[in-house]
Amino acid sequence: MSHPVHPEHVLTQLLENEKAITCGEQSRHTYFDTHQARFADILRLCRGQVPIPSARVLDIGRSELTAYLLNFYPNIHTLGFDPAIDDGGHRETSDLKSVPHIPFDLLNAHVVSSWPDCGRFDLIVFSEVLEHLCVAPEFVFALLSSLLTDQGVLICTTPNATDISKRLRLLLGRNPYERLRLYSINPGHIREYTRQELSDIAQSVGLSCIGHHYFNWIQGSNQSRIKTIAKKLLRAYPSFRSFQLCVLTRATPSRP
Repeated sequence: MSHPVHPEHVLTQLLENEKAITCGEQSRHTYFDTHQARFADILRLCRGQVPIPSARVLDIGRSELTAYLLNFYPNIHTLGFDPAIDDGGHRETSDLKSVPHIPFDLLNAHVVSSWPDCGRFDLIVFSEVLEHLCVAPEFVFALLSSLLTDQGVLICTTPNATDISKRLRLLLGRNPYERLRLYSINPGHIREYTRQELSDIAQSVGLSCIGHHYFNWIQGSNQSRIKTIAKKLLRAYPSFRSFQLCVLTRATPSRP
């Protein structure tokens, strides 16, 4: 006679299985290999917007992107979870002990009195974080705006909610978005945004979008029917690409 499995044991095992896949050492290295093109493009665009190596820079979320930025900007800080408890799959593979870290949970951005007192930055990089947050983005963008110098630049990258692969999955009756994860310290994508949504959200808290670009940073080897169709459309329609980058500033853009 079999004994019923206790629900707590089932949930614990599910959690451990998920953490092994999304937070393990292999996950970190796979993430780095997959996103090297993104890191390189972001560094290139940052250098174009803020070409001064001595600029004070803030990277939101400590990751291997921080190491890329450190190659040009030695005066860099990071902000996010306390590294002592952050074991998410996007964590760095390089040694970043020399990089000052500001512990702050962005889910508390709605509490203005809790915002960190860490001075202002000439450049803030907010890359592939927004989609993981279950807090209204206006709170987060308002916080980041408060940390910018008067002429500072905020570089935000996030998935494109309406890329072609998601549209094709819907046509085929598949859900294009991942399910909520069990491990809250390493959440999956909670909400993705369109270009217009990003622009509207930024504008609502006094930020101006002075540049926007679409990218297709992840080029998988999967040659499925969806991928084959998508590649053809991406060349003709940039707005069908999987990622977007928005350049934001507190300064009023000059008119041509």
